[in-house]
Order: sequence, then structure tokens, then C-alpha cells
Amino acid sequence: MPRITKRLVDGLKPEDAGRVVRDDELTGFAVRLNADGSKTYLVEYRAGRGRGFPTRRISIGRHGSLTPDQARGEAKKILARVAHGEDPAAARTARKKEPTVKDILLTALEQHWKPKRRASTAKAFEEMINRTLIPAFGATRLSDLTRAQIRGWHSKQTHRPRQANLDLAILRKALQLAVADELIADNPARGITPHPEKSRDRVPTDDELRAVWRAIDEAPIRPHARLLFKLLPLTGCRRGEWLTAKWSDIDLDAAVLRLRAENAKAGARTVPLPGPVVALLRSASRPGGWVVANDEGTGPLTASNIRDAWAAVCRAAKVGDLHLHDLRHAFATRGASLGANALVLRDALGHKTLAMTGRYVSRQTDPVRELAERIAGSILFSAGAQASPSEAGEQQVVPLRKGAGGD
Repeated sequence: MPRITKRLVDGLKPEDAGRVVRDDELTGFAVRLNADGSKTYLVEYRAGRGRGFPTRRISIGRHGSLTPDQARGEAKKILARVAHGEDPAAARTARKKEPTVKDILLTALEQHWKPKRRASTAKAFEEMINRTLIPAFGATRLSDLTRAQIRGWHSKQTHRPRQANLDLAILRKALQLAVADELIADNPARGITPHPEKSRDRVPTDDELRAVWRAIDEAPIRPHARLLFKLLPLTGCRRGEWLTAKWSDIDLDAAVLRLRAENAKAGARTVPLPGPVVALLRSASRPGGWVVANDEGTGPLTASNIRDAWAAVCRAAKVGDLHLHDLRHAFATRGASLGANALVLRDALGHKTLAMTGRYVSRQTDPVRELAERIAGSILFSAGAQASPSEAGEQQVVPLRKGAGGD
């Protein structure tokens, strides 16, 4: 057998296609001429001691990318592993079968989040997985994913702290399921400090609302984006609740939107539709089954369409740092300022708990002050210290007689 050199490899002829030439110095090192004219360096060995063990063959690489000497060096490394009892070919095959991060994310989506979470939550997770996590980590083999790699990615997401923390939580849960399935021994997404998040409490002012409302009509945006932007502040619904709403969910005669359980965070509920909303919906076009439809009517308006349209509205209105979700805040805050109690406002907003609604009610001092004034006036009148409001055009406080007070 000849020694494999560049001259020998370059001299292989087309009629030698499929022929394996073995090296006479390094047992197990070989080169093969492929049918397409390329040449591949190989390592051959027996997976065990004795003829009863199978012969393995590993491709080292193509001639051109590797020189004969480089291929010989790689062959020596592989054969050294064999000498120590390893089976590199079996390890390589197993590695090809090892799941990637994309595989475990999609498995978690299908086997955990979709069966055990609301459809709207699972859909949101699916969007985050496809938009961020798969492009960042999807092709990485599970055993190759490191905590340093995840931390490095997360540290660069300071421009989107809340979303980056959500992405990290999704990845951490998927990896924890992989640990439970014994695919990996440790979860590399654990122990990574989340970004600090600033609570957002942005409510458009009356001037901003006027400018935005005017811009919604004047900006060059899709008609159904215009419809969505008006429905949000007039109903207090979440964007996703209107995007998933179909005309079959709306009863214009009864003036209600019946949200299905899978499309609402707090479960199925009935949303009363004010007169202006009913008028908007009666005049809206119906290209398909969705209320806020895309151009073809085959589904709801896409996220990119909504994002571009809202940016155009904000530019036209000359309003900065106003998110689409802030229109829901406008509904909630004005509801509280009009004296709505927390229970009623909770149901109007579709909150799960009163604590979520309380932040809108607690910031309203005027209704509380008005109530306090009325209660104080009633107590003073009952105590004989103040004239009845019906008898006095203006309430006046009269000092109590000494000793007439309580504690």
C-alpha cells in the first residue's frame, strides 16, 4: 500500500471512483475518490478487540479543505481515542441524534405549554420562541449549551429588559423539562440574574389623546389598524383580545363582545360595548371572519402591520414614548376618575385580582376627596354643626360646641 501524499491524491483518476486507498504507514488512515470527483479522508478501525467487533469508518474531511498531513494528524487523534477504548463513530452518530435547543423548545411548547396553559399564553410563548430563542440558540446541541453563552446573550438585551427576562424564563423552563427527561444533568439557564425592570405607568394626557385620535384618522394606515386603535381606549380590552375576536363573538343588538376563554387572560367574559363602539363596528368592513382583519381577510392584522401603523400615528400626533397598551391605561384611569369602584373596574378590564386594578383606583385622589367631603358634611349635619346642603348654597363648617365631640 502506498503512503498517502498530495501527489497520490491528486493523481486519482475518475475510473477510480469509489476506490479506497489505504495508507501504508498509519494503519486505518485512507482516502476515497467520490463519484463527483472529490476526495475524502477516512479513518477505519474495529470497535473492540477481536474480529467479532464491527469495523467503523469515520470521514475526516475533504481534500482541499485538508492537506494529507493535516488529515493524517486528525486520524492519529481519532485512533488514539480508539486505543483508549472509545468508539468515536458511535459517539458521532449519537451526537447527530442529540436534540438541539430548538428541539427541546418545541417539545416544551407542544407537551407543556399548549396542553397546560391558555391558548393565548401558549401562542405568545410560541411567538417569543420563534422570534428570539430559536435564532439565538436553536442550532446549538443541548450538551453544548453553556451558562456563559446564555448569560452573554442576556447581558446584551438591556434595551428590552422585560422581554429578555421573559425569554430567559421560557428557555429556563424548557431546559428544566429536559433535565427532568434526563437529557441533560444541569440547567444552564439557572442562576442568571434578570435585568431590573422599571414599572411602566404611562397614561396619555387629554392633549395627547386628542392629538392621537386626530392622527388615527389622518395618518396613512390600514383601515383595520385605525379600527383597532379606536377600539382599545373605548373598551379597555387588550390588543390580543380584539385581534382574536371574530364577528361571531359580537352581538351588536345586545352591544356585547363575548370573549372566549382561550382568548382572554381572566377567562371567558362578556364585554359591554358603548354606543360609539357599536357605531364603529357597524360601519367597519368585513373582509373575513376576524373583526381586526388583515388585508386578505384570512386572519387578524399582523404584528408588523400594527407596529408600523402605530409608529405612523405617534409621528403624526408628535407624541413620544406612548405604547399601544397605554390606551388601555387611559380607559382604566378615566374609569377610576369617574368614581368606579375597584370591583366594577376589575370586571371592566378583565383583571384576575383586585390588586391589579387597585393601582388605577389608588392614584385617583379627587373622587376620594369628594367622598370624604360628603361624608364629613353628613356627619357634621347629623351632629347639628352644619346646615343641610339643601338649605345652604355652599357648605360651611360650624365649630362644634365644647364637649359635643367624641374622642
